[in-house]
Amino acid sequence: MREIKKYVRFYIEQRTTWEDQSPKTPRNVVLYFNYDGKRLATTTGIKVAPIDWDGEKKQRVKLAVKRAKEINAYLDLLEQKMNDIYYGALANGIYPDNDYIIKELKKDKKVEKLSLLEQWQKYLDVRENNLNPRSHEALRHSFEHFDRFSKGMRLDFDDMDPELLSKYARYLQGLGHADNTIHKHLKRLRAFMAYAKKNGLHNNERYKEFNVPEREGRIIFLDWQEVKTLFDYQPETDHEGKVLSAFLFGCLTAMRHSDYQALKRSEIAEVNFEDVAEQYYGASFRQLKTHKQNILPLLPEARAIVERYRNEPGDFALPRVRSDEINKAIKEIGRKAGITQKVAVDRYVGGKRETTYYEKCELLSTKVGRKTFISCAAAKGVPIHICAAVAGHSIKVCLKFYAGVADKERFMRVVNDMKLPAAKPKKGKTGEQPLS
Repeated sequence: MREIKKYVRFYIEQRTTWEDQSPKTPRNVVLYFNYDGKRLATTTGIKVAPIDWDGEKKQRVKLAVKRAKEINAYLDLLEQKMNDIYYGALANGIYPDNDYIIKELKKDKKVEKLSLLEQWQKYLDVRENNLNPRSHEALRHSFEHFDRFSKGMRLDFDDMDPELLSKYARYLQGLGHADNTIHKHLKRLRAFMAYAKKNGLHNNERYKEFNVPEREGRIIFLDWQEVKTLFDYQPETDHEGKVLSAFLFGCLTAMRHSDYQALKRSEIAEVNFEDVAEQYYGASFRQLKTHKQNILPLLPEARAIVERYRNEPGDFALPRVRSDEINKAIKEIGRKAGITQKVAVDRYVGGKRETTYYEKCELLSTKVGRKTFISCAAAKGVPIHICAAVAGHSIKVCLKFYAGVADKERFMRVVNDMKLPAAKPKKGKTGEQPLS
C-alpha cells in the first residue's frame, strides 16, 4: 500500500541581513513540516553550501558533492521519522503539536545531531582506508587524548576556540608532553576540523587562532667515522650481527626500517643510463609509507651487507629483525664499539628549553640510522632536494631539519677562504660536549 505523507521539505537557511551571501559558504539545512494547518521548522544539524544544493527538484545535496549519498540518506531518514511520529501519535489518539514532535524526534538517537567527538570518530573510520597503520594509530592517539580531556563535556564545533585549545594544551603538558608532541596533537585536531568544515559540519575558524609552535631540535646522527667504527665492530652473537647489518644498511641508504625489511634481492640490480658509461647498483622499491616508487644508489658497503646474506632462504635481502629489537640492541652495540661521546638533546616544555646530555649510544635507533645518511650527504654538499628525493622526504622537511647540517660546508669555506686559525688542534673522537 502506498503511504500518504505529510509535507516535509528541506531548505537552505537564507537571511538578507547576512554580510556573507556567497553561494559557496555552508548554511544550515532546515526541515519544514506542514501538518493540520501547523508548521514546524527545525535545523537538521547539516550544513551545505547553496551551490551544492538541488533545491528546485529534489531538495537534497547534488550527487556530485562529496559524501552526498550519506547526507541525503540522513535527510531521507529524517523525513521518514517525521511521518512516523505524526502517524504514530494519531494511532495512539494523540493530536500532536510542535513541542510533541520535537520531543519525540530527539528521543531517536539515529537522527540526533552527532557530537564533535562522534564526528571525529567517523573521521577516523574514513581515514583508516587511506593511511598506513602507524599514521592512523597516531591519529587515534590524538583522538583518545582529546576524548579523555573532554570527559563530561558535550562539545560542538563552535566550542573549539583559543580558550578551549589552550586548556587542552595545558592538559597535555600536565601529562608530560613536550611542545613538539603537543604541536602534533593540535595539528591532527586542526586537520579534522578542516575536514569537517569542508564537509559542511561547521563554519568555525576560531580554532586556527591558537597553536603551540614546533621547535627544531638538534639532529642526532653518526658521522662517517662512527659508521666505519660500527663496521669494524665484531658482533658477539648471531643476533647482534643481524641487528648491526640492518642498522648499518639504514645508515647507508636512508631507507625506512619498514622498507629495507621488505626489500627483495630481486629488487637490487645494475642501473644503466644512456649518457653514463659506468654501471652502478641500485635498489628499486615502492615505499610502504608513501607508496611512491623509488630507486636508491647502493654504496659498496651496502652491497657487501646484502652479499653477506645472499644464501639465506627466501628472497629478502636482509635478515628480518623488528624495529624494537634493533632499537634495543643497537644501543648496547654502540656502547661496546665506543660510541659514547656526549651529545645534547633539547626538549621544549611551555616554550622553555631543557637541554640534557646523553652518551650517543643511548640515542641510537633505526631513525638515527636514516638521519645518518641524509646528514652525511648534506654535509658532503649533496643538494637538499637530492637528499629529499633519496630519503622519500618532502623538500620542506629536509630544509627544515637538515639545512643546519649542510651549513658545515659554508662554515669551512669561510674558514679556508679567510685562512682563519683553528682554536686548538682536534683530539680524539669528536662530539658535542657539555660546557661544564
